[in-house]
Amino acid sequence: MRKLLRWPGGLKYRIFTAYLLVVIIPFSLLCLIGFQQIEQILKQQQIEQNTREMDGFRGDLLDLTGLMTKSLILINQNPSFEQYLSPDTPHSPYTAMREINRNLDSLANSFFLSTPSVFMTVTDRTGHAYYNYTPKYPIQGEAMYQEISGKLDHLKPHASYYWKVADNYVSRDIVSGETMLTIDSLLLGTRPEPYGALRISMDHQQWLKQWTRAADPKAQYLVVGKAGDFIYRSTADAQMPEAVTHRFQEDFRAYPDKLVYLTNEDEQALYLASYMPSLEWTLVKKISLEEVFAGTNAIKRTALIALVALTVVFIAATLLISSNVTKPLHKLRDQMSRAADQELSVTIPTSNYKGEILQLLTSFNRMIADIGTLIYRLKVEERQKESVRFQILVSQMDPHFLLNTLNMIKSQALKNQDHTTFEICVSLGLLLETSLNTELDLIPLDQELSFTEAYMHIQNTRFGNRYHLDIEYDASLFYALVPKFTLQPLVENAITHGFADTASEGHIKVNINKNGQELVIQVMDDGIGPEAAQQAAASTTIRRSRKGIGLSNIRERLELLYKGKASLSLYRTPDNSRTIVEIRTPLLVSEPYRKKETEHV
Repeated sequence: MRKLLRWPGGLKYRIFTAYLLVVIIPFSLLCLIGFQQIEQILKQQQIEQNTREMDGFRGDLLDLTGLMTKSLILINQNPSFEQYLSPDTPHSPYTAMREINRNLDSLANSFFLSTPSVFMTVTDRTGHAYYNYTPKYPIQGEAMYQEISGKLDHLKPHASYYWKVADNYVSRDIVSGETMLTIDSLLLGTRPEPYGALRISMDHQQWLKQWTRAADPKAQYLVVGKAGDFIYRSTADAQMPEAVTHRFQEDFRAYPDKLVYLTNEDEQALYLASYMPSLEWTLVKKISLEEVFAGTNAIKRTALIALVALTVVFIAATLLISSNVTKPLHKLRDQMSRAADQELSVTIPTSNYKGEILQLLTSFNRMIADIGTLIYRLKVEERQKESVRFQILVSQMDPHFLLNTLNMIKSQALKNQDHTTFEICVSLGLLLETSLNTELDLIPLDQELSFTEAYMHIQNTRFGNRYHLDIEYDASLFYALVPKFTLQPLVENAITHGFADTASEGHIKVNINKNGQELVIQVMDDGIGPEAAQQAAASTTIRRSRKGIGLSNIRERLELLYKGKASLSLYRTPDNSRTIVEIRTPLLVSEPYRKKETEHV
């Protein structure tokens, strides 16, 4: 126990841990065990109480269906029906209707005075129908006889009647439901063939509604058919999961006369079910466990509130006692953690402290301020170094002193109508003006492509259209940002090193696409390749006046601009037919400014 109490780091946490281990956990375990026992007792009481109710529910429904079955038997045994329904009866249809209706009314008044109305239909083999109600639509006696006869032929030799839930055929003023519980049978007399058919129906929806309304109003009642469909639901939102339905079906196959119950933890509900084999119905009562355990839950809430209140009071007292000692040290610890995470703008107020704590916090604030100033100076110096280095690299391509001379040559060529010289000056002027603009490091792809095409125009003018430039790129990359003067040095290297020692035509292909969030630029040429170019340069006696800056310049600028997130690689294709320079940079897109159908970049 002593080691356990020493485990928390702070004083107030040690006190709270002791309170947790000695008071909270034991008291919570005792309450949990007690509440579980109470819930088990309440659940068992609910099962016993609702078992009697479900037995009564099943018994009342069995009594009602028994009266319907008894009525069927009495009609079969009554000789009057055979007398008036047989094919060779001497009585007129009017006399037959009067006598049959009198017998039906007498039978209904004898058995069903205290139950819902029962509707009886009798038909002979010729199609005459007799009934004790107002039908919703004309009764087709012959069709009814054929339906009942065909169904019983299918069920023979085991059944003389059958139950079903049929569509309502009684007037809406009498029965408002959509279906009725129905028993169908053939009328058998002294002859070998049936002389008629009988149908007895009742409004089972109304009977079930009255019965459940008088039962438990807080529970939900369901009647489930053989196929799992709902025959009746006491409320519109009453549901039963398929897993519960399958469980009941399995239990009733083994014990058809036994009341079955189970608890569904997902719904927090108690289900009790009884089975009626004659109708193949399952009677279900669904009880919310929240209603069953309402009293227990109220006690739980009271105990929880008391426990929380006691804990809050204890924590407040603990904080009040320990805060005067630990609060300054905790602030210092938190601020030092933030400083370690490079949040160097943190400070600790010192107005409420005295003595050694004040000196400690003042020293901490001064140290954070000094570190922040030092880091700021280092960042400024580093940025200045990068800016100077980048401008030096770009300035290698800034022949500013040539621009005025080029403009003079362009004017003179235009005056002398020398269009070739004029076009060369325009292309060269575009390159020079761009190189003089040091404010932009990244430019849209379409501008970089125009610089490259201007350079190729100059070279083809010089070498008689010897070189062919093919540019392919995705249209969505039209405004992708690339470092200024990236493609032109690569194309220049292809011409200078790839085709310098050959007299044949040269083909250069620029392929630009994207790979996820990466821009991929490939410059391919069918020249002699870098190794052959190096050998040729080593064997020649003609030396260049300055060292080439193309690839090295681009590599350094990529490093400065993208901080290691870009790359440049040079390689030959496997068949040694092409040289490929590939640049990969993060994909940055600058959308054009659009206003009144005018596009500006």
